[in-house]
Parts: sequence; C-alpha cells; structure tokens
Amino acid sequence: MPDTVLAPGEGLPRVSAQLAAGRPLSVLIVHSAKQASKPGIVGYPARLEEELKRRLSGRAQRTTVRTTVLSLPGEPAPAMVAPLAQAVDDQRPALVVWQTGTADAMRNLDPEGFGTALEAGIAEVHRRGADIVIMDMQYSMHTAQLIDFAPYVSYMSWLAQSSDVFHFPRYDIMRHWVEDGRVDFADEGDEAKRRSYDFVHRCIGQLLAESIATMIAPSAAIPPAIARSNGTSP
Repeated sequence: MPDTVLAPGEGLPRVSAQLAAGRPLSVLIVHSAKQASKPGIVGYPARLEEELKRRLSGRAQRTTVRTTVLSLPGEPAPAMVAPLAQAVDDQRPALVVWQTGTADAMRNLDPEGFGTALEAGIAEVHRRGADIVIMDMQYSMHTAQLIDFAPYVSYMSWLAQSSDVFHFPRYDIMRHWVEDGRVDFADEGDEAKRRSYDFVHRCIGQLLAESIATMIAPSAAIPPAIARSNGTSP
C-alpha cells in the first residue's frame, strides 16, 4: 500500500503504557454494519486479533490480545457516541476502533454535525483512558456513483490530524485495490465475490494490525521485568 494512501500515525500512548506494564491488549471495534461477514469469510476483527498477536509477541512470551465487536446497525455517528462511551465504561479496552460515516453519507446528513459527533466520541474515549482509531467507510465503484462520501472522508482526515488521532483510510485503501484490479465487486460470480470479500477482510486486518503495531512504543510489547531479564533495559 503506497504511503500516499496509508501512513502510520503519531502513536498510541495508552496502549503502549498498558503493554509496557505487562497487561493484555483489549480492542473494542464499534461499527454500524447491518449484516455480518459473508458466509465462509473470516471478518477483519478476527484477522486483526491474530495479526496483532503475531506482531506484538514478545521475545519471552506471547502478548494476549482480545477483540470484541459492538454492532450498531444503521446508526449515524451522533447516535453512536452514547453507546460507544457506555461500551468503553463496561469493557475498559485499551484501544477502540470506531468505524463510522457510512450511515451519515447514505442519509446525506450534515458533515459538520458528523464532525461534531466524531469529536465528542473521541473525547469520551480518551476521557475513559483508551486510545482510539477512526475508520471510514468501504469503497465500491457502484456506491461511489450513488453516494457522495467525500465530505465525510475529508472531515475524518482533518479531525484526525487536529486531534492527534489515527485515521485508518479504508475508503482510499479499497479504492486503490479496485483501481489496481485487486478486487472486482462488479463481477456477479459467487466465487469472484467470495475472493474479493476474503481479500478485503484479510488485508484490512493485516494493514490495521501493522499500523497499530507501528504506533506502539518499541519496548511496549515486552513487560519491564521480562525486558530486564533479557538484558533489553537497564
């Protein structure tokens, strides 16, 4: 994936602190999808969990990683803030991945209201001691011709930069794959669709895990006591 499409953010200080203290990494994924993954397709949350376990495994022990999913079908960003905050209160994750914008764009809701809700949600998560990654909507050539996603994607990008929050650009990533011929959602064949969906979930999980791992402090995956015993810290 070119750096012009996907570049890592500044850091995940709360996640890094938890891992450095030897605590497990819990990830809460919040989305507004109306249906589960296609039959036979392993969704990106499960892929993310496995990739994080592999990438964050310390030299002396494997890092415990657990992902949970909160589904709020069809909800726009303003309606997601309260249940998002409640879920963080209940589950106490170290990291939240907030996937939003699809319902807002489909309903042509006010982009500024969308941005205000995003800002509120980010603040609620930070106030509760967790880091957050915001993820935008999926891309397909058909839906892009019917729905104007650009204002919402642009708002997420701008807000992420001004809030020091990582914006995972799923929309631009998937558009790159479509334009590069990696996936073809226009193909009506069941097997072609299955391959495309599998590719997307597998690679989104890998790219998101790689981004998260890159933003974690280098020594965070190794608890201090283990690092000392390995001679990796004073």
